[in-house]
Amino acid sequence: MLLPKFEFYEPTSIQEAIDLKKKYRGKAKLMAGGTDLLVHLKKKLVTADHLISLAKIKELSQVQQAGDTLKIGTCVTMSQLSKSAVIQEKFGAIKTASDNLGTHLIRNRATLGGNVCNASPAGEALPSLIVYQAQVRLQGPEGKRKIPVESFFKGPGKTDIHEGEILVGFQLPLPEKNYGAHYLQLGKRKSSEINVVNVAAFVEINPADQTVKTARIALGSVAATPIRSFHAEDVLTNKAPGEAVFYEAGEAARHKDCQPIDDFRGTAAYRRAMIGVLTKRTLETACKLAMAQ
Repeated sequence: MLLPKFEFYEPTSIQEAIDLKKKYRGKAKLMAGGTDLLVHLKKKLVTADHLISLAKIKELSQVQQAGDTLKIGTCVTMSQLSKSAVIQEKFGAIKTASDNLGTHLIRNRATLGGNVCNASPAGEALPSLIVYQAQVRLQGPEGKRKIPVESFFKGPGKTDIHEGEILVGFQLPLPEKNYGAHYLQLGKRKSSEINVVNVAAFVEINPADQTVKTARIALGSVAATPIRSFHAEDVLTNKAPGEAVFYEAGEAARHKDCQPIDDFRGTAAYRRAMIGVLTKRTLETACKLAMAQ
């Protein structure tokens, strides 16, 4: 299966990429790693007369810490994320999600921006970005803007990118002390498989009484977009972490927040059941990490 013909561009600045996108409008596609886009072009799922690669824009391939903020460029690969010292130290759930995307060959090319722009309800990195309160950084002819990543998704394959805009990266607040986070996913195979369900959890413990001060839980593959499990979060808040409360949170997630569907990867009932299990397990690990600090 061959790629169709297209004009290929390699801009070296964000503004140059914006100008090219504006010039060719709907006839152009942006490419970060290309692990999904090139396949879709081959299968004629999408068409493009012009392909604009972002790979040579240096600032889009950097992970930078500035004060209490971390910035991740849209072209940072999953392998880069996994090897980043600050990601390993402060954002363990993102590292775990990165390590679970496809094979090592795919991780060397697949980018965080591409994973987010695909807007798959099963996207590996999406739940972790949500629980770490990431913001999406966008830039276009009208200027720059930032929005919470959980507001960025509008449906399967649909995002809040405006005409002419480019997703240039992500901004995350550095977590403080007494926190822990974890990510788990379930697929039919270990790798190279779309998730059946995936869950990320972030927990902050109040050191004064060892109760849960803050909890954020994000679920994937159980709705049209990745979603927060607010009912499960409410179960945890101000409670002492333990087996019973983790189970109660898992039950809240599966019964009150899920809207799964049946497909060839799993039934809605199976997804719902596994959300309960994975929510409980992510919370166990997140709380253990938080209380160890």
